[in-house]
Amino acid sequence: MFIKPTKNTYLYAGLFLISIATLMYEVLLTRIFSVATWYYFAFFAISLAMFGFTVGGLCVYFYPNWFSEKKLYYRLFLFSFIFAISIDLALLVFLCIPFYPRPTGVGVFSTLLVSIVIAIPFILSGIAICLCLTRFAENIGKFYAANLSGAAIGAFLVVPILNVIDAPSAVFLAALFALLGSIFFAYAQNNKVMLSRRWLLITCALVVILPALNANFKTFRVEWVKLSHNRPVKEIWNAFSRVAIYPPHYVSYPYSWGLSSEYKPKEPIAEMMMDIDGVSETVLTFFNGNKKTIEHLQYDVSALAHYLRGKGKIFIIGAGGGRDILTAHLFEQNKIIAVELNDKIVELLTGACANFTGRLDRLPGVKLLVGEGRNVLERSSEKFDIIQASCIATWSATTAGAYTLAENTLYTRESWKLFLEHLEPGGIISFTRWFSPDFPAQLLRLTSLAASSLRDCGIEDPAGHIIVVRNQLAGATPAGTILLSNEPFSKSDLDVLEKICKRFNFKIIYSPDKTYSQIFSEVIQKSNNSEFHQGYLVDISPPTDERPFFFHMLRLKDVLFKNVKLEEQRFNLQSIAMLFVLLLVAIIMTVGCILLPLLFNKDKISLKKIWPGITFFGFIGIGYMLVEVAQIQRLVIFLGHPIYSTTVVIFVLLFTSGLGALASNRITSQGKISFSRIASIMIPLFVLLAIANWAQLRYLPLLGAKHIAAKIFIVICTLMPVGFLMGFPFPLGMSIANKKDASATPWLWGINGAASVLASVLAV
Repeated sequence: MFIKPTKNTYLYAGLFLISIATLMYEVLLTRIFSVATWYYFAFFAISLAMFGFTVGGLCVYFYPNWFSEKKLYYRLFLFSFIFAISIDLALLVFLCIPFYPRPTGVGVFSTLLVSIVIAIPFILSGIAICLCLTRFAENIGKFYAANLSGAAIGAFLVVPILNVIDAPSAVFLAALFALLGSIFFAYAQNNKVMLSRRWLLITCALVVILPALNANFKTFRVEWVKLSHNRPVKEIWNAFSRVAIYPPHYVSYPYSWGLSSEYKPKEPIAEMMMDIDGVSETVLTFFNGNKKTIEHLQYDVSALAHYLRGKGKIFIIGAGGGRDILTAHLFEQNKIIAVELNDKIVELLTGACANFTGRLDRLPGVKLLVGEGRNVLERSSEKFDIIQASCIATWSATTAGAYTLAENTLYTRESWKLFLEHLEPGGIISFTRWFSPDFPAQLLRLTSLAASSLRDCGIEDPAGHIIVVRNQLAGATPAGTILLSNEPFSKSDLDVLEKICKRFNFKIIYSPDKTYSQIFSEVIQKSNNSEFHQGYLVDISPPTDERPFFFHMLRLKDVLFKNVKLEEQRFNLQSIAMLFVLLLVAIIMTVGCILLPLLFNKDKISLKKIWPGITFFGFIGIGYMLVEVAQIQRLVIFLGHPIYSTTVVIFVLLFTSGLGALASNRITSQGKISFSRIASIMIPLFVLLAIANWAQLRYLPLLGAKHIAAKIFIVICTLMPVGFLMGFPFPLGMSIANKKDASATPWLWGINGAASVLASVLAV
């Protein structure tokens, strides 16, 4: 028997779909911003979203007549319908503008233009969501549950959708969810005129066609990448990257990390460039089975370990375009396991680009895996003669990019201790990074990390276990390779090293048998000396899992007073400067959200009356975001990738908070609500948070070897009780506010959003 839906059912469905569209649009923007600009502008996208919600709430507050009870359903339909259209239009405008903020007239204008265009959909969405959460006080818990569960589904959907279609097409799909939500709002009023108009049907048809059309024909693409017009021959998207391939070309001097000055071109070498989000480059080298075509690989400083340990087992972290695999194959290593985090790169290596690279996965002894290197090793009992990582880093934003500063858990003491434990006796860890001639901060920090990790494994004097070498090629940025072993390097090792460095004109920076560099010797000796690190020019202390920011070596004073003379750190300064700009904007926005209604409201609301509500909604916004960001950051290591961490944490917290909000409706329906009753719920929440925090610190490191499905289950069990209780405060507080002064609820909702922006920046 068919039960006819009630008016509220249509409203819940409309809010649910609008929330899906909003979260999808927000997360997808972080991906698009990372490609078009730099990873740290993912912060910018999230802040624009929260700013839009806040402005939407203030619009409802300042213009109550526009949203009177008589006009309420029509306004819900109208703003959600325009929201759907504005998503598509905002994206198209953004794709047409080469956006990159800079201190010029054009730079400032383009930044303002893009900010306004991107924020408009969030303002419209904010109005619709605010109306639902503030005008139906009797069912606030159910509406908040629909809002949070929709947001949870929206965050979850981004991952599978981006594994099938590109980000612009996914944005068009988000607009379709918004349009469906507006239709449900129209059904809530049973407005047959709105549902039958031709223009509505035409718009529906366009919104449905656009994602399908773009996914197949790539009509609308991100063409402006880092201020340059970008047209790759092939691009593939997933939830954390855009992988682009460019046409093959012939070169005399191949792409390299640390090419020897003794290399003399013989025949042109065919290469294809690949990049991630338009910045993190890797190369695909042509290989037809003839090793003479890849002889140039032996001239690279990153190949140094192969001269010391031959015919062994190799573990490569970050296969990229396959350069390290070909190098190991050239040196006739017996077994080569190469792990690549990005499944789309592996898809290209084994599919579209397989013939060009010589079908790497079919070479003798080669095994190509999709996964995070550290995570794969944790689940393995196998030991290796060489563990290698060459220039592994990315300046692109993950889906968690809004909450991170390019952390990399490969460069921590815990990781390197794990690597050392997976070495055969006398095995070598080989890491290659760029070597800045003015001051090699990255290699110094690697050296500090290596010495500390050796000490963590019980090696009291690490000086004999470390080698640092760089190339010397004029006109190119030099690279340095650090080698560390679980046993002291033997005299024969050092003799081979001396011979190879002389042959290829490599410069030995540090070796156990000679003092080439006093700086590196001092760093090794004082790797665990906190006073030494605090007084150093930059922060070269060994990173840990709790602070996995290897590439950020600037201290607060360096940012505030621009005490940065090192070229290597200038890029990091920009990302931290963006954080400070966003923090300032968030503070202004939060203060403005509080003061503007007090200054310009006709009724002149007393601050004394409203301050409990302002404090309450401000702090629950801050608290919710701090918990979310901290969990995303911590669980990256446990789950093995930021995409798992972000998706699982946001989905579980939002969905279970929705269940909590639904349960809170029973309390609000009884009418006996007070701040003391809310406090009685907050106390067990604090206890649960403390228990979850203690359990994660104590037990997660012990569970690292488990399968990803088991890990996700553990995280869900840990976060569900916390998320459930986190869903209570907002609807209960809104219910109290409705009884005291219903007209102020949109204002309080806006304060909650502004405080969330502030917290997201402060957390980082």
